[in-house]
Amino acid sequence: MNKTYKLSALWMMCLILLGCLSFSACDDGDEEDTNQYKGGISLNVFGPSPVARGGELRFLGSGMDKIQSISIPGCGEITDIEVISANEIRVTVPQTAEVGYVTLKTPTGEITTKTKITYTESIGVETITPNPVKPGEVLVIKGEYLNLIKEVIFFEELPVGEDDFIAHSRKEIQVKVPMEARTGDVTLADASSEDSDALRNLIHVKGLVVILPSVEAPLDLTAKKPGDEIVVKGKDLDLVNIVKMPNGEEVEFDYAKSGEGEETITFILPENATNGAVVMIPASGVEVAIANIGMALPEKVVATPDSGLRGGDMITLTGINMELVTTVTFPGVEEAVEPASKSATEVEVVMPVAAISGELLLNTASGTSVPVAITTLKPEFMAFVNDVVSLGSDVIIQGKNLDLVAKVVYTGGAEVEVTPTSTTELTIAMPTMGTESGVLTLVMGNGEMVETGKLTINAPEFCYIPVLPGEDEELRGGEVLQLKAENGDKLTGVQVNGTNVQYILTPDGNLFVNIPQMAGEGSTIKLISSNGSIEYTIDFIPATEIENVVMNEMRDLGSWAGEDAGGTFRLYKTDLVKAGFAVGAKLRFYVKAYKYTQIQMNDANWGGYNTLQYEADECPPMIEVNVTQELYDKIMNTSDGWSDTGFIIQGEGCIVNKVSVWYEISMKTYLWKGSCGPTNWNGDCVVIIADDDKKLLKVGKTMGFEFYCDSATDYWQVEFMNSWWNTLPSLMNADGSRHIWEFAATDTSLTYVMTQADIDLINSADLLFGGNGVVITAVYVE
Repeated sequence: MNKTYKLSALWMMCLILLGCLSFSACDDGDEEDTNQYKGGISLNVFGPSPVARGGELRFLGSGMDKIQSISIPGCGEITDIEVISANEIRVTVPQTAEVGYVTLKTPTGEITTKTKITYTESIGVETITPNPVKPGEVLVIKGEYLNLIKEVIFFEELPVGEDDFIAHSRKEIQVKVPMEARTGDVTLADASSEDSDALRNLIHVKGLVVILPSVEAPLDLTAKKPGDEIVVKGKDLDLVNIVKMPNGEEVEFDYAKSGEGEETITFILPENATNGAVVMIPASGVEVAIANIGMALPEKVVATPDSGLRGGDMITLTGINMELVTTVTFPGVEEAVEPASKSATEVEVVMPVAAISGELLLNTASGTSVPVAITTLKPEFMAFVNDVVSLGSDVIIQGKNLDLVAKVVYTGGAEVEVTPTSTTELTIAMPTMGTESGVLTLVMGNGEMVETGKLTINAPEFCYIPVLPGEDEELRGGEVLQLKAENGDKLTGVQVNGTNVQYILTPDGNLFVNIPQMAGEGSTIKLISSNGSIEYTIDFIPATEIENVVMNEMRDLGSWAGEDAGGTFRLYKTDLVKAGFAVGAKLRFYVKAYKYTQIQMNDANWGGYNTLQYEADECPPMIEVNVTQELYDKIMNTSDGWSDTGFIIQGEGCIVNKVSVWYEISMKTYLWKGSCGPTNWNGDCVVIIADDDKKLLKVGKTMGFEFYCDSATDYWQVEFMNSWWNTLPSLMNADGSRHIWEFAATDTSLTYVMTQADIDLINSADLLFGGNGVVITAVYVE
C-alpha cells in the first residue's frame, strides 16, 4: 500500500530553544536561593519543542536534581525522572501528551514554563480493509494518530465527517462507504472541508477498489422485439439504481435474489428500443454494460405494385416482422405516412401525391428503417401537333399520362403552369420571354421531370419586344418607358393594364410608352398590331406620392405686407380641390426666412385658421400643415357666400415662393372587412380570406390590420396566428416565445412585412386573432 504524508511546517521544527529564558518558583516554606548558579532551583531552558510523543524531553537549569515530579498536559505527574546532573534532568514524553505549559514540582513550590510544549505528530496509515469494498459496507482504517483526522474523503468529492464515523481512536477509524463512492483514492484530512480558516493537511491512500454491479458478459439481444422480457444474471445487482436503453430511456426493472444467492434483474424491451448497449447504473453513476441490442427488423419485403405508381395508389408490402413497422417514409416526402393496415406479414399504405421514384423506408420504433425500391408512373411524350410555331403561340403535345404534368419549362427558362384535361393531349401557353427553340421539360406534381423532343420557335410577324428591361432595373409609374420593338410598322396601339396609353415609335424602332402613374407590380403591357397582339408582364413602382403646385411665385411677407405690396396672397378653393386638397393631405409652404417668421392662414373674412411661428435660424425651408377634418371643413364650407377664397396668407420675416398640396395614394387591397371581437383570448375571432385574395400575399408585401379598442377594456393586447394556432414567425421573439403587441387605445392599425413562412401559414388556414379588448375591422395587403 502506498502512503503519502503531508505535515504542517510547524510540526517539522525540531530545533531546541536554547535562549536565555527566565523561570521562577513559588515557595510555600523556607525560601532557598533560586538564583542560577547559586545553589537555588531554577529552570533555564527545556526542549526540544516540538518534541515527538515517546521521545526524550530535557530540562536545564540549577538544582534540577531536586525536582520531585513533572506535569505535562494530558499526562498527569511524571515521577520517572532521569537525573543527569544537578543541572540537567530528562523524562520520556507519554503518548497522551497534549499541547500546553509544563509544570516542575520542587520541595518548595512549582516552576511553570513560560512557553507551551508542542509535538511532532506523524499521522500514518498502515492498513485499509476490506479492499475491494462494497458501497454501504464499513471500511476500517488503521494507523497512528488517527484521532487527529476530522474527515475521510472518497473519490475526491464525497467527504464523511468525524461525526459520522462509526469508531474513532488514535489507532483506528471505522467509516461507512457512501453508496455514491467510486474506485480511487481515499483521503484523510485533519480539518473539515467546511472550515475555510483551517490549515488542512491531507493524507492520500491510493488503491481503494469500490465494488460495482457486474455480469459475466453482456447478453446478446440480436433479433429481440419490443415487449420481450430480458433477464440479466450477475453479482452485486442490488446496487443497481437505473437500467438505461441505448437511446437514453430509463426502464423499470425488478431485482431478485434466490436462496442459492443467484441475483437477477428483469426488464421489458420498450417499443422505441434501438440498437446499442443497455447499461445498469449504481448510485456512483458508473455505467456497466449488461446487454447489446440488435433489434429485429422487417425482412424479405416485397412491394406490390412497385412501379407505375401515382399518388393515391395503395401499395401492399409483404414480408416477415411487418408488425414492427410504425410509419412509411416515401422518397420526396418529408412527413412519414401511417399504414392503412398492418399485420405480422403485411403492411398497406397509400402513396402520397408528392412521392417520387426511389426507396421508401419502413420505419420501426427502434429508429431503424428498411428500404424498398419503387418507381412512379411518368408522362410519355410522343409528338408535337406542330413542331414549328411562332413566338407567343400555344403548343400542343401528344403522349401518355399527360394528366400527371403540373408545369412546363421552356428552353430559355420560362415556366408555365398547366391544368391537364386529357391523359393523351396537353395544350401549353407560350410566354413571349424566356422561350427559345429546344426541348420542353414536363414537370410532374411531385417534381419529377420528363423531356420532350425539340420544338422550333420562330419570331412573330406582328410587333413584339425581343428584350425586356432587366429585373434589376427600377421602373416607375408616371414615367416614360423606352423599349426596342421589332415589326413596328404593324403596331396600331399600346395598352397598359387594359387602358390605351400614348406612345411614340421612332423610325429606328425605339418605342416610348407613357406609363400611368399608378402602374405597379405585375402590370400588363399589350402591343396591338394589325395582324395580331402580344402581352408582356412588367413590374413598376407606382408613383403613390403626389405633389401639385397651387402657387408658384415669390411673395415677401415683409412685416404683414399687403397684397398690393407683394406680400399677402390668396389660395382659391377651386385650385386647392384640383390639386387634391382633402383630409389626410398636406399643405406645403416653401419659404426662405430672414428673421423671426410668422405665417398666418386666414379665411376670406380674415378670421385666423392657424399661425406658424419660427425663429429665423429654426424655420425649415419647407413647412407642412396637415389637412385635418376640422381644417378641411373650415376651408371648404366657408359661409361667406361670395368668395372662392380658401386661404389668405399673410405674415412677416420670410419669402414664400411656392405652395403645393401633397398626398399619398393608398395601395391597400382589402382582403377582408367586417367586425370581429372584442377579443378576450377565447379564439373566437376568426377571419376567413378568400383563396383568390391569398394569392395577393407575396414576400416583402406589407400586411396590415385595422381595428379599434373597446372602451370598456382596461388594457389592450392582440396577436394573430392561423387557425391551427401557429403564431406567425414574424411575430416571434428571438427566444422563440410568442410576441404580443401592446399599444395605446388611440392606435388604429398594425402592419408587418411578410416572409414566405408567413405566407405559407396563412395559406394553410384562416386567420385567428387573440388578445384583449380589440375589435378587428379590416385585413389588407399593401
